[in-house]
Amino acid sequence: MNIKKLRCFRAVVIHGSLVAAASVMNLSQPATSRLISTLEDELKLKLFKREKRRLVLTPEGKEFYREAEKILANLDDLPRIVREIKDGGTRTLRIVALARLANSLVSPALARFVAEHPEQRFSVDVRGHRDIEQWVAGRHYDIAVALTKPCNHPSVIQRPFFDTDAMVMVPKGHPLELLESVTAEQMAEHDIIALAPGLRPRFQMEEIFHSAGVELTCKIETTSSVLACQMVVEGLGVTIIDRLAALAVDESRYSLLPLNPSYRLQFVLLFPPGFEETPATKSLVRCLSNQVRESLGEHAVMTGDTD
Repeated sequence: MNIKKLRCFRAVVIHGSLVAAASVMNLSQPATSRLISTLEDELKLKLFKREKRRLVLTPEGKEFYREAEKILANLDDLPRIVREIKDGGTRTLRIVALARLANSLVSPALARFVAEHPEQRFSVDVRGHRDIEQWVAGRHYDIAVALTKPCNHPSVIQRPFFDTDAMVMVPKGHPLELLESVTAEQMAEHDIIALAPGLRPRFQMEEIFHSAGVELTCKIETTSSVLACQMVVEGLGVTIIDRLAALAVDESRYSLLPLNPSYRLQFVLLFPPGFEETPATKSLVRCLSNQVRESLGEHAVMTGDTD
């Protein structure tokens, strides 16, 4: 297997046809077709199926693409790494976080960090729960802020970060706002906004309802926690969220109520295999920790050695 085949494979995935991929790769269509065929032969996998005039990934193709993209992304990053080595400058610090934490935690923490390290370059990405673990395992990032342990990748280094209670988020004026705490049974009487099946926040919500012996029926499903919060303030329903994620929307338009019984959310920091702490990463962890303390105060319990 060679890199050209992987790049050709990616081009077909992105553009959906051999003709378009051939144009991007500056190859003939027969040459592109041969590259894909030999790749499938080497892997002994059927990567594509034809739907109308487009080539779409098979289930096996989707799994392979997820892994191949990590390899290609790291290769695409090599010119930057070489440039930094030649310049003798500071290495770019690569950060990834859940969308629900990007605005309310990572961004203000980076403001603290830049004040201490004005010359430090960094990149910040936002990814979903499953993607974060995979990309960190592939050494594409130096540090990740994620939700819930354990991690599914044994090679990823995981450190406890902080715990906080899950909260019921309701729009202002909602009937549940009058309660001191909310049970799953009481939530079930109203329209519920939930994360899509397969996502960790959805597993957590299902666990909460299952423990209460209540069937979870969702009015709205989404893949974005931030969007779920925004839909709450628009009056579309209620959801379960953490205080940091709720800070992404207008605080004057919602209320947060404790769950009854309470449910603890665990946040962790993830590091790539072979991670070696540097002054920059140590400082960043400290800035993240200080931001959690400032934003959540008594509502957060710091669970790791983040000083």
